[in-house]
Amino acid sequence: MTKMNKIFKTLAFLLIFQITYGQNRNIDEINTNEGVENLIHSFNKRYEKFEIKPIGEFSSRYDKNDSCKRISDSLDITKSFYKSDFDNNGLTDILAIGNYYDFNIFVLMNLGNDSLKLNRLTRRSFQNCVFPKIINDTLIDYYYRTEPDWTTKEKPKLTKKTLIYKFGDFIEFNENPKKYEIEKIEYQTSMCFGTCPKFRLEINENRKAVFDAENYNRETRESKEVQGKFETTIDEKYYSQLIDLLNYIDFPNLKDNYSVNWTDDQSCTLKITYNNREIKEIKDYGLIGTYGLDRLYQLLFELRFNQNWKE
Repeated sequence: MTKMNKIFKTLAFLLIFQITYGQNRNIDEINTNEGVENLIHSFNKRYEKFEIKPIGEFSSRYDKNDSCKRISDSLDITKSFYKSDFDNNGLTDILAIGNYYDFNIFVLMNLGNDSLKLNRLTRRSFQNCVFPKIINDTLIDYYYRTEPDWTTKEKPKLTKKTLIYKFGDFIEFNENPKKYEIEKIEYQTSMCFGTCPKFRLEINENRKAVFDAENYNRETRESKEVQGKFETTIDEKYYSQLIDLLNYIDFPNLKDNYSVNWTDDQSCTLKITYNNREIKEIKDYGLIGTYGLDRLYQLLFELRFNQNWKE
């Protein structure tokens, strides 16, 4: 193939990509299931398996008697996607319901300037049929079934939590956040059946921090593994985000222990010293105890590579 033919082939590919995905990235012009599917597919090759599908066409693993359809109908959640403005920036976002190896809900956040972010609202495995009810265009009443308690023979029941988009993700809505004097943040992870990164972080109120990288700490799969002990002063803006998020999720009133109902996952321990040496410690097997904790863990994982660490 000549150099000119290669150039024409490249230009043709870019044109096809633009026609297929570029035009469809204008959320306001997307009004069909196919359009939403194409938009999600465009984020990454692995999302090509996503298929739009209403909740009523799924079945619950605990109740096969059309409970998903009955509940979604009662909540008037009958469509496969909904448009809203979750971050209140004046731009249209999309909540999409469908099948991605299992029941899943994705939210396409419109950040402006053709910049979109894909958030996954469903965080737990084997959790078919959860029900997102949009409230006042910004909040989501997230209805879900509790896990059955085999020791007490308690059956699953429908409950809900209200979610809001803050700090870069969906977290539990808190109408009256408190302010605590946070003196130290300590966070450590365990290994898992795989290559989960094992590390320890300590962040003091003067923003001085220690990062102890033990195993599998890589920024990307292709990056060289980082090992050893490092120190830095955390960027002021990033530190403030951590503190504000901790205050918003009201960390002292969270449970001390969380656990998913599967095995071979990673665990972590979060220890917060606050208000003149009071201590709150949270152990979390699966790292998804709450939406707020999930976002906090994301920020702490990112902290390993977005600061100027010195060995």
